[in-house]
Amino acid sequence: MKNVMILLVSLGLAAGTAIAADSIQGLQTHAQFETLRANVTKQLADPAGKYHEMSTADQKKVNETLDRMEQRWQSAGEGSPSQADMTELANEQEVVIGVLSSAAADSRVVCEREFPTGSNVPKNICKTVAQRRRDMQDSQAAMRTEQSRQNQMAPKDH
Repeated sequence: MKNVMILLVSLGLAAGTAIAADSIQGLQTHAQFETLRANVTKQLADPAGKYHEMSTADQKKVNETLDRMEQRWQSAGEGSPSQADMTELANEQEVVIGVLSSAAADSRVVCEREFPTGSNVPKNICKTVAQRRRDMQDSQAAMRTEQSRQNQMAPKDH
């Protein structure tokens, strides 16, 4: 029974390694990584680009992850990275993809037709998803502040 369990665990690890190797198609060489890194860096630097709503913390996370990936490629030298390094590269690539996907979603522009108070003429209001979130958070904070102020000014019954 113990031998069967060891065999199953070994097969599972081998399958997991094969899946991780398949997940990094396109990053099989250092040159491909450098091309990817250059494209990401260029897009991050564009103030009106796809990732312009990315927070500085997320930008730092992407840059640090890309630096770690570069170090793995550099440590491999002219040869291919080890299977363990390829798995780590795949994991780090997933981190970058996740952060960039979230930033791209936050940078998406959404337009709504609103009727200004006192008018029957609709007006298109276009904002990014992140701007809409900030506006909502700001208005909620303003409401909490106003409620707190009202509670402090209200006469207290004894």
